[in-house]
Amino acid sequence: MNEFDFQTSVEPITIPAVTDTVVEVISADPLPTVDVPLSVDVDPVRSAAGRLGGKRVHTLALLGREYEKEHGLTAGRQRQKQLIQLGKRYEVEHGLRPAKPGRRKQGDAWQEFITALVRVIKPVHRPAVEQLVAVLRPAPEQTA
Repeated sequence: MNEFDFQTSVEPITIPAVTDTVVEVISADPLPTVDVPLSVDVDPVRSAAGRLGGKRVHTLALLGREYEKEHGLTAGRQRQKQLIQLGKRYEVEHGLRPAKPGRRKQGDAWQEFITALVRVIKPVHRPAVEQLVAVLRPAPEQTA
C-alpha cells in the first residue's frame, strides 16, 4: 500500500431535493450615481512616448515574422519576446540599425588605468606618468 491507495468504504451520497424557491427583488431603485471627473490630467509627452513604444514593438514583431520567413524558423514558446528579438536581428541584417559593438578585449588593468590617468592629469606631471607607462608596457617580442 502506498500514499495513493486508500482503504475507504464507498457510501452513496444523498442530495436533498430542491424545492421551488421564490426569489424576491428587494428594491428596483436605480444604482446611485458617482461623480467622476470628465478629464484626467494626462501628460501628453508620456502618452506620446507610450504610443511610439507600442508602435516600435509592433514594427519589431512584423520584422521578426519577416526574419522567420527568410530563415525558415518556426514560432517559439515566448512568441512576443522572440518576435521582438528577431525583429532587431532583421534590422541589423538589413542595415536598418547599427550592430551592437562587441565586447572589448581584456587588457592589463594597470596599464589602462595609467593611460587614462595621463589624459586627465596636469601637463606638468605628464612626463613622469608617461615614463611609468613605458616601463609597464610589455616589450615587443623578437623572433629569431
